[in-house]
Amino acid sequence: MFEFDELALYAGDEIEITKDIIITQPTLKQIKKFGERKYFNSVQTFTSVGADMKWQLWDMGIDYTKIDDFDLFVQYISQLVSSKKRIYTELINDKEKYANILSSLSQEDIEDMQKNPLELILKDLDFADFIPLKAKYSEDVEQVVLYHPKKDITINKIIYLQMTEVIRKIHGFKRNNEIPANEQTKMDLIEDARDEFNLAKNKSFKSVILPLLSTLKVQSGQWGNDKIWDTKINEFFYDIKRAGHIQEAKMLLQGAYSGFTSLKGVSNDKINMFADL
Repeated sequence: MFEFDELALYAGDEIEITKDIIITQPTLKQIKKFGERKYFNSVQTFTSVGADMKWQLWDMGIDYTKIDDFDLFVQYISQLVSSKKRIYTELINDKEKYANILSSLSQEDIEDMQKNPLELILKDLDFADFIPLKAKYSEDVEQVVLYHPKKDITINKIIYLQMTEVIRKIHGFKRNNEIPANEQTKMDLIEDARDEFNLAKNKSFKSVILPLLSTLKVQSGQWGNDKIWDTKINEFFYDIKRAGHIQEAKMLLQGAYSGFTSLKGVSNDKINMFADL
């Protein structure tokens, strides 16, 4: 497990994985400007494992229960969370061949192709600049890694796991550890995931931050206070959890004092407002 300072994370400090790989935290204002949907899609995709891509992998002939997290990242996820600047460069370099495609692109499309989906969380790193490379660690151990030729940066399995651990911690994500009990259950889960995706893709995006931000502002009496937009994302999510925990502790204690609730069997952490979350 990668050790990092949780207080520094709460303060919004940069977390150094290596001297070249640094995890940064955006403010709510930066996420709003970048695009909330795009931001959460990218960080959720980056931290995805096989269980999060059941039907997509199955359609590619891959059993999601058997693919390693890092292999999935190198082969597929890294491409999903990189800019499309390579594709745009290819189009520009052969304008005659791709004239129809180029004419159909708006200025917004062109800017979007060159935008790094992870630019708010990974400092100065775009996975479009990395290439898969075989690295030999010993005579018998060989591993495919991602390599940045210009900056001489290597992302191996250990570094990848450290990156995902920090990014999950920042956003309060949990790794999807779902394991089907048998083959039939696995197939049912694959089809359920496919149906869920098809239903969701036709729905308009609902803000993740808006209801949480509104709740926090109302509870803390910060109406009209623009400073809250400068809050870093980990502090924001942590405070939301803390607010919910305090509310639950108050209700349990009030219920116990009034005689309507028994605290027998209730963990001390449940009624301790200062408990670790």
